[in-house]
Amino acid sequence: MNGKVLKGCGIGCGAVSILIMIVIGSLAFFVKDMTRDYKEVAKSEEQLSDIYGQPAEFQLSVGGLPTADRIEAFITIREQQAEWRQNVALAFDQFLVQKEGSGGLRHFFKLVQSTTEMAPSLAGFWMSRNGALLENEMSPGEYSYLYCLAYYSYLSYDPGDGAQDTDLDFARNSGAGINIDVDGELNSDERKDLAWRRVHQLMLPLLESVDRTGADAAWLTELDLELGLLRESELRYPWSSGAPRLLADVFRPYRRQLEIQYNIKVNPVELIFEATEDDE
Repeated sequence: MNGKVLKGCGIGCGAVSILIMIVIGSLAFFVKDMTRDYKEVAKSEEQLSDIYGQPAEFQLSVGGLPTADRIEAFITIREQQAEWRQNVALAFDQFLVQKEGSGGLRHFFKLVQSTTEMAPSLAGFWMSRNGALLENEMSPGEYSYLYCLAYYSYLSYDPGDGAQDTDLDFARNSGAGINIDVDGELNSDERKDLAWRRVHQLMLPLLESVDRTGADAAWLTELDLELGLLRESELRYPWSSGAPRLLADVFRPYRRQLEIQYNIKVNPVELIFEATEDDE
């Protein structure tokens, strides 16, 4: 073999080897760093669980109609995590752009980089949310309940926002062990159905177990009508056809703040909390 070819191969192969070592080293550092981040997320989930139990154990009072003070606490929590919500949205953008790239070594490096940016952004997002929940004395169940009522029932956003328009599927209740599945076999409508079913599974047990003591009779009538519809279809989420007046009235003073705090791209991971062993 020509000496120049050997020399060129030596330099070229050596450069590739160095690049591979850099990637392996970067991934090892990333995994170590990510593991530490997600252990902190799991720890914060355990704190919430110790105090409040699992999301499904939340007990709705006054018939489940939200009160002004709890809506204000919910808004405060979302304000405290606004920066992390934006970080997650940007990380998702980068990941999806690189995932659709044309391939090759350069594309691979960019995909690795975008992945290493997405995971810590998610960890930070969940840590900020969990910390805000503890600070404002709100359980994961109450937060999830208010999120669904505010954004899906009152403001009529689609539970499938975000996941519906990509090929990323975020498993509900996967918490620190989030499962992000790339599955090209699911179309947009199927992803929407999946998201609607998840909200249905979360909200129906909560609404069925409400404490009706002291609740407004007119509200209980609305609640019972909706429960009947929810039991007929696992693809229905609460008041998907429009919030009744009593529900709209309690959220209306906060409409602008709620709209500002909503991010379509981040919607798929808003309600993800750590699953207990019994849930898995």
